[in-house]
Amino acid sequence: MEHYGLPHLDNAALLQNAGFQSPWLLLVALLALLPLLVRGHEYFPYPSLQRLPEDTLSRWIARTWRASGALGIAAIAVALAGPYWGEQQVEKIGRGAHVMIVLDRSASMNDGFADKSRGKGISKMAAARSVLQQFVKEGREDLVGMVTFSTSPILVAPLGADHEAVQAALSATEAGGMGFTAVARGLGMALDYFEGKPVTGARAILLVSDGGAHLDVKTQDLIRDMFHRQNASLYWIYLRSDNGASLNEVPTEENGGDAYPEYQLHEYFKTLKVPYHAYEAENPQAISAAMLDIAKLKNQPTRYQEAVSRQDLSGIFYLLACLSALMLMALHLTEVKQWRSN
Repeated sequence: MEHYGLPHLDNAALLQNAGFQSPWLLLVALLALLPLLVRGHEYFPYPSLQRLPEDTLSRWIARTWRASGALGIAAIAVALAGPYWGEQQVEKIGRGAHVMIVLDRSASMNDGFADKSRGKGISKMAAARSVLQQFVKEGREDLVGMVTFSTSPILVAPLGADHEAVQAALSATEAGGMGFTAVARGLGMALDYFEGKPVTGARAILLVSDGGAHLDVKTQDLIRDMFHRQNASLYWIYLRSDNGASLNEVPTEENGGDAYPEYQLHEYFKTLKVPYHAYEAENPQAISAAMLDIAKLKNQPTRYQEAVSRQDLSGIFYLLACLSALMLMALHLTEVKQWRSN
């Protein structure tokens, strides 16, 4: 369940956050002085009431009458001026995870799966897009961001609660991929978006790729240090191609390690000393099964600031004006129209 906290604003921030769309209409509020200054008593054909006793109740009714009229006019003037409460930051608390999706956009993602009997001609990109869209849709309380990479990484959606931006970025992958697989640069950009943010939920990098890359020692140390510093886990959904190596089969000595970059990358990820899980997906059904496992990340409270759009307050003042009008009508019924004769 989500909970919304109240914004923490002092009096100065309170005034700075309020405003009017048409402040010049506040001049109409000067008409509120009329009920306080103008006398509109009816005169009866009697010379004087000085000998009658003081009627305290009538005096307070008269004062309430005038105050209600002034308040009604002032409330209408303020409502016409368009008061609003400006944008504010509200703390949102839920149960979820901070997930950065790192999606491979290389040309090989346009190809099919290794298991063609169950792939049914679906490209790896199309299958991954469909499952990721469902994952983002169901993770209402998650903070989600997305980085795509081929030869170079691109930030398409920063880490946050704007799931519509991530959905739009996933829809844009229908254009197809191009270039090579620069895994290290994609992971580095994704990890950078955890920098400086408090750890208020499970952090995870979700790598969706069909290939590996050879990382030099310097790059390996840099990625390993970033994972430790950001306290992030790694989940790799390996979309295996027809000629792709299996992560579960040790390469033979004849082929050498260079022929299996995916396996070598898998072995490197094991040395990160952070929670790491690899899912070898040979068909679209395997991707769905892996995502169900990753969805179990929602195990920690997550806190973040969410912008709340400007709120129109004119309805409050129109309501106040209506209440003042009702008060005037009620008091009008108490008015004496003529003296009772004996």
